[in-house]
Amino acid sequence: MRLVDALRIQPGMSVAFVGAGGKSSAIRRLVDELTPNIPVIVTTTTKIARQQSDLADSHSISSGFPDPDDLAAQLQTKGSLLVTGPAAQDEPKWLGLENVQLAPLRNMGKRLGAVLLIEADGARRRSLKAPTAHEPVIPGFVDLVVPVAGVDAVGARLSEARVHRPERLAIGLGLKEGAMLSARHVAEALTSPEMGLKGIPSNAEVRLLINKISVDDDLEVGRSIATKALITDRVQSVLLGSVQQVPPVLETHGRVGGVVLAAGGSMRLQRMKQLVSWRGRPLVWHAVQAARSGGLSPIVVVLGAERDKIRESLTGEEVIFVENPDWEQGQSTSVKAGLSAIVESAEGVVFLLADMPMVGADLVRALVERHRSTLAPVIAPQFAGRRANPVLFDRALFPELLQLEGDTGGRALFERYPVESIAWSEDVFLDVDTTQDLDRLQGLKSNCSNS
Repeated sequence: MRLVDALRIQPGMSVAFVGAGGKSSAIRRLVDELTPNIPVIVTTTTKIARQQSDLADSHSISSGFPDPDDLAAQLQTKGSLLVTGPAAQDEPKWLGLENVQLAPLRNMGKRLGAVLLIEADGARRRSLKAPTAHEPVIPGFVDLVVPVAGVDAVGARLSEARVHRPERLAIGLGLKEGAMLSARHVAEALTSPEMGLKGIPSNAEVRLLINKISVDDDLEVGRSIATKALITDRVQSVLLGSVQQVPPVLETHGRVGGVVLAAGGSMRLQRMKQLVSWRGRPLVWHAVQAARSGGLSPIVVVLGAERDKIRESLTGEEVIFVENPDWEQGQSTSVKAGLSAIVESAEGVVFLLADMPMVGADLVRALVERHRSTLAPVIAPQFAGRRANPVLFDRALFPELLQLEGDTGGRALFERYPVESIAWSEDVFLDVDTTQDLDRLQGLKSNCSNS
């Protein structure tokens, strides 16, 4: 997928890059992806090499406050614009801008619908770094910060050959210089408040980029880094790829939450189908196990009718219970209640029905894995041209899901957005609405696994 899509960059945003292993290359890739449709302003708060003047179509040198009208004219003509300070006196580099010089660029970007990209520290072409006392220099107004590291730091020695300021990284990680770096060490460096997360404004999103991934072994290492980094709540997602290749992003890892819709009154069955026992456990329990074993976190269970009994049936399960007092007004009320509990932290959500025990962890995992590689807005299983539950929705659709009304549920969005389909077996359609469904279920032997 494109880098701009994986980072969820929109016109008018300001984005800062820190760390090592491909900041300038990532900026160059974004300029290529955004222009000519969306104008791009590139700048820096640190020194950059003279040869990086080609990061944008035009280069403006500012020794004071940039002239917004002049810069706007250049940007509208060229499509992308690099703004730096004058040439350094003692080395072949351009000086960065001071924070006070950046405000006009940000304001111009918002006015013109441009994206402002800021290189906020240097790394001398290494793959990992620890910042010094004055680094990084991130303006307080940025919307997104992208800490970067090269996957080739894993398995390398903690030395100048691969690490910028190895002595500081050694102290931060509690290692000796020369020690072998692991995926855990890279994840810790990127998520440490004194290293990768240093100086990031509290209102900015954080999305990590693990760069230089070109072979399957690298991808497995990147996945290990992502899993460890996402333990830190401050990290929204982790991108795995190589920004010098096309496509630049192979996978985007983020938290995908699960919402088990268990609020209905089961009118047709005339008993609480969520509590129907199958293989010694209530159906709602099976839905929770599929969500957990499928990699969803957090897991929300929406309660309505017989809420106390359903809550009791899940005693000991690590779930978030959300009560929906309006459950009789339609499924949309439960969708909104469940999503509201995870909307801030999740990159996607899977809605599971409490009466579909043939949905197992393998299907849930398939939905999550497809989302990692596509960030498709809607992903659903399909058999013979028919779509089934559960359905995964990307966070881009959260605002619309929260506006649903009536008994339509998330399927109301199927006509507005392309649906990514995953071929699956017919048994995924089995739900329990009638006594005939229940008889059929009791006679079935599931071929799906929740482990």
